[in-house]
Parts: sequence; C-alpha cells; structure tokens
Amino acid sequence: MNQNISIRHSIPGRVRFRIRSMSNNPSLAEKLDNELKKISHIEYIRPNIHCGSLTIRFNPELEDLTALVSCIQELAGNGKPSGAGTLSPCASSMCECKACRTTNAGCNPVKSSLVRFLAVSSVMGVVFVRTTVMGLAVAETALSPLGLIAIGLSLPLFKKAYHQLKQKRFTLEAFLGASCVAAVAAGEALTAFEVLWINSGAELVKSWITERSRKSISSILEVTSHHTFVLADGVEVEKEVRDLRKGDTVVLHTGEKVCVDGEIVDGEALLDESPISGRSDLIHRKSGDKVLAGTFVRQGVIYVKAREVGDRTYLSRILKMVEDSLENRAPIEGVADRLAANLIRLGFVTTAGTWLLTGSLYRAFTVLLVMACPCATVLAASTAVSAAISAAAKRNILIKGGRYLEEAGRTEIICFDKTGTLTTNEPILSDIVPLNGTEQKILLQTAVSVEMHNHHPLAQTIKHEADKQGIEPKAHTVCEYLPGMGMRAEISGSEILVGNGKLMDRYEVDTSAAAAEAAPLHSRGRTVLFVADSKRVTGLLAFDNMIRPESREAVSRLRTGGAKDIILITGDERNTAMELAGKLGITEVHASVMPEDKAGIVAELQTQGAAVLMIGDGVNDALALARADVGVAMGAGGSEVAIEAADIALVNDDLGGLVYVQSLSRETLRVVHQNFWIASGSNLAGVVLGAMGLLSPVMAGLIHIGHSLGVLANSARLLRYDPPALETSNTLPEQ
Repeated sequence: MNQNISIRHSIPGRVRFRIRSMSNNPSLAEKLDNELKKISHIEYIRPNIHCGSLTIRFNPELEDLTALVSCIQELAGNGKPSGAGTLSPCASSMCECKACRTTNAGCNPVKSSLVRFLAVSSVMGVVFVRTTVMGLAVAETALSPLGLIAIGLSLPLFKKAYHQLKQKRFTLEAFLGASCVAAVAAGEALTAFEVLWINSGAELVKSWITERSRKSISSILEVTSHHTFVLADGVEVEKEVRDLRKGDTVVLHTGEKVCVDGEIVDGEALLDESPISGRSDLIHRKSGDKVLAGTFVRQGVIYVKAREVGDRTYLSRILKMVEDSLENRAPIEGVADRLAANLIRLGFVTTAGTWLLTGSLYRAFTVLLVMACPCATVLAASTAVSAAISAAAKRNILIKGGRYLEEAGRTEIICFDKTGTLTTNEPILSDIVPLNGTEQKILLQTAVSVEMHNHHPLAQTIKHEADKQGIEPKAHTVCEYLPGMGMRAEISGSEILVGNGKLMDRYEVDTSAAAAEAAPLHSRGRTVLFVADSKRVTGLLAFDNMIRPESREAVSRLRTGGAKDIILITGDERNTAMELAGKLGITEVHASVMPEDKAGIVAELQTQGAAVLMIGDGVNDALALARADVGVAMGAGGSEVAIEAADIALVNDDLGGLVYVQSLSRETLRVVHQNFWIASGSNLAGVVLGAMGLLSPVMAGLIHIGHSLGVLANSARLLRYDPPALETSNTLPEQ
C-alpha cells in the first residue's frame, strides 16, 4: 500500500485521490492538472493543495482506470494506490491534513491570526501611549527598537514570499514584506506597522468568518449522544461514546440515539432514519440489518456490533467533508487574486513613474505604500463568500465551497426529482377502496379502531383522516403490533388485520381478488394496506406523499431568479409525473427513467451549453447529482450516496432553501463587485494624492485601514441576508 497516494472516495463518474505530496505544493497540483487533462474520458479535474486531494470527474462508462492511476503514480509518486482499479467506497471521505481539522484537535487558524494581530496592536498601543499620552518621541529608524520589531513581525511575510519565489511567483506577501522594509529603511517604522496591522487584521477577520462557518456547519451535524451502554460479559455497562471501539456490542433502547455505524446482531426495532435519509416514516430493522450513527430507536431494543466509531462514522465523515468546503474556492476569488496581482505590478510602475516624473523619493515612497497592500482587494471575494456560506449554514444549508455558491445563481436549467423533493415523505391517505359490500365509513372506522394506539406514520395518517370525517374508533380487547407487517386486533369478537401482504399471508387471508384492485394503485406509486375482518378482505387503504406546500412558489421564484427552464426527471410512471407537473407549472417532464438515464439527461443538457442544477434525495439521484454543474441534496442527502455526490445539502428538507441559495449567490456576487470598487477606487485615489504630494506615508497607511474595514463591513452584511420567505400553499390538489 502506498502511503503517498490513496483513493479516498468514489462513485460512478467521480473519484477523489489523497496525494500527500501535493499538500501545499501548487507546482505538483498544476502539473497533475495539466497532464491528466490529456487523458481521454476525463471531464473535470479539481486539485486542492490545502488537503492534498485531487477530485476527477470522468465518463461513468469508463470502468478501467488503469491509465489514470498509472499516470498519477508516475507524476506524484511510486507504488500502487490503495483501492486502485477497484474504486471501492471510501473508508474515510475526508483528507487527514491538519488544515481540515480545525474543529477537532488540529490547528485553529483564528488563534494564530489573533496572536499576530494582538502582537502588532500591542506595539502600536505602546507607541500611542508614549507619543500621544506621555508626549515622548519614538525613534523609527531601522536600528531602533520599533524598526527591529517591525522587521521581526515581517518575517512571516518573507517566509511565505521565499516559498513563492522558489516557484517563480512574485505575490502579495513579497510586496508587503518589501514595503515594510522600505518603510523602516526610510525611517517610517510606524508606517510599516500600519501595513502589518492591516494585513494581520484582515487575516484575523477572514479566519474568524471561516471558523464561524465551520462551527455553524458542525452544529447542524450533531451526530451522537455523550454516553451509551455496551454489552460486556452479558451485562450492560455504561460507556462514553468517545471510548467506543470497533467490535463493541452497543445496546440501544427506545428513545436513544444510535452512536455507531454497525450491524444489528440481536433484537428488532423501529428506527427514525430521517437524520440520514430525510424520510419521516419509521423503518423496521432486525438482526442482520445495518444502522448508522445519528438515527433514533423509536420502539424496541437492538444490539449493534460497531463497525465504525467516532470520526469514522458516516455523519462524521460528512462533517469533515463540508468543513473542507471552505477550501473549495469560488471562481470569482481567483478574479480577486488576479486583480491583486495586477495591482502589485501596477504598484511598481506607478512608484517608478512617480519618482521619474516628480524626482521626489518621498512622493514615490507614499505611492509605494498605497499600492503595497492590496489586502482589501484580496479580501473582496473571500470574505463575502465565507460570510455567505456561514449565513447559509445558520439556515441549515450546507454549501461545499464558494464555487458552488457562485454557480448556483448562474445555472440556467434546474432539474427536479419528484419523490422526497417536490413531494414530502409524509404520507397522505389518497384512496379508500371498500370491497365485498363494505361501506367506506365502516372500512375507515375498522382501520382506525385497530391503529388507534399505533405511532407509525401510516397509522397517524389513518387517525387524522378519521378525525377529519368525525369517525369514532371502536374499543379493542386485544392489540398486537407485528414489526414490518402491520397490526392485529380483536374487536367485538372479530379478528381484524390492517397491514401489508406479508401480514395477510401470515394469517392465511386470501388476497387474490383484492390484489387486482391494488395493482393499479401500486403502479401509481401508492403504498397499499389491506384491511381484513375474520380472514376476509373488506377494503384497501392507499397512501401517497403529499406535494410540498412550498413547491409551487419555489418553482415560480426560481424562474424569476434567472432559471430559464424547470425540468422534472423521475422514475415514476408518466401519468403520475404529468399530474404533478401540471399542478406546479412544469412543462418538460422525463418519466420512468433509470438512475443512469437521469445522468444522461443532465449530460445532454450540458452539451447544449447550459449550466445545470440537479436536486434530488435518493441513491437513484446520485449519478445525476455528480454529473450536474451543481448538485443539491434534500434532507442532508436522502441517502449516503446522495450527500456524497451533492455540492449543496438542504438539511431542513425545505425547497425554500434552494430559492435562498439562488438569491444568496446573486447577492454575494453583487457584494463582491462592490468590494472591488471600494478597494480599487480608494487605491487609485491614494496614488493620485500621493503623486501630487497631498498624502503622507502615515495617511497612506490609513487608506489601507479605511478601505479594508469598508470591505469587511460590506461583506458582513451577508451574515444577515434574509430575502422574502416563500409563501406556502396547502390548497394544491392532492395527488
């Protein structure tokens, strides 16, 4: 196994490599990017030097990636990558670099930035007290204490500049460091401190916004309780969750949260898996079934053998993945970097030009100081994007990087899955079908009499419908719940059954005639329960998912927000899909499609030059989510694969979140462009004033303070961004 290269995660059409030697190595990242693009079938490459990861999107029909793996081995290191050729699902979805572990035991960028900022601020505070309060002079020459401290605090800039110059890049850090030295050499050490103060303050604010975003994301994915019970020598022993190990048998009772990923080895229970799947109905799990951390035991007791614990569980891996999102830069952040680089070049030209035209080193030095710190330009995009991601996280919306935030507002086509996306996972009683001469009200009364003490979502729906029709349940003498099948009760001496075909088979009820009535309901995607009285089927109850109350308004607002086309892509049969599309005003429908067909439809739309956003919630949507320019998962991803493949996750299962992201994207770009004007405009004004001799070196430093604070304040507005909420409607016709 190669310690340098490994496959960390893969789904059909996309794979992510962990390449340790690429960490903080932009030259290798650029080399891999350029060379891998030459391989046919590769459609997209994204290197991330902060984590040493390389994400590649390719034609999913390509099964043999030998050429790709060999190329990476040759370019980045020797040996065979773990998992090479098999592309098995990841053991850990995230990289293990320290830069990505800011919420755990790794480095905290805020702390280091704060220490540097306080150091600079302390020195400036002492100078202020001596000069303003005590009236004492302070020496600012190169060999004075103030000058030596300024050079010492500039060392981190020189260190960064040294590494960048080795890569033949002359960047902001080199320019800032040179400016500080020039200021000290000219006897203006206090001016050097102004530059350092702005630089350290900007880094502090940027780190604070980033860390705030990470913490907001962390609070969304609170995965486990603090303690649980473990089976040891046949006895349940309380144990801290952090002390659990693989192979432990965890005992989980009614009402407790599952704290490990594992397999049930004994017992059975109803589980609430909505934190993982977004589905509100309770799922029956028994021995041999797998469970995930973050789900809840609602009824029963299960013994789970731990397969993954701690930060190796599925939800913990998701947390790491979305924390890494802040390193996934938006394209407009690259614009900011290029603009800052151009300002650096312009700084040299204007400084030299001022000296040649005026012959004044004083004026040239002032111009140099004005142009020496394009911090505000660099911060123009990064602070706005970080603030926007933080604002979205507070609304329980996970955005895995600035690039997806930016692209969400530019997508021209939005493709919707149906079930769990435009419809809810909450059941409604869509059809009541009496059989064998039974009256509809009698059928419903019989069913509610059996289900009156059952907390299953389907039972609750039956009770709600009975209450709406004013039907009172009859008392039962015996009531028995059979997990995964239904309910049995005795009412007035008769045995009543309400459940699925398995329950009918268990009690030898003939369902052949009723099955013919149930077939068309099944074909329309309905869940059907049989009602039997004394081994005779008296009727059917069919359940469907209701249309989300915000769906119609969401579709309308997305169109208003810039989406040219709204398309429904679903595996449901065409009549059901067209029925829903008609209610929501969607004109283009692709029905009865397989998962690979969904991805094919998205790819075809992209070949027409359109940017496509796909929103879904299930495993069957994963390929399309990965293929789309922006993939959005409902309910933190209706499945593990969906959340892994998606670029944005709406944790609250609310389509209003998608409208919010579209609006937030556009507002973020507007704020970024405002920031560019604030930064560039003040710099140009400072250059003119400096060249005319109307600006001192100290005032040049104050310009940096002013426009940097202006950019930060403008970006901070996004933390409170709150567009008009969606109007929900409960008047849509039921499906």
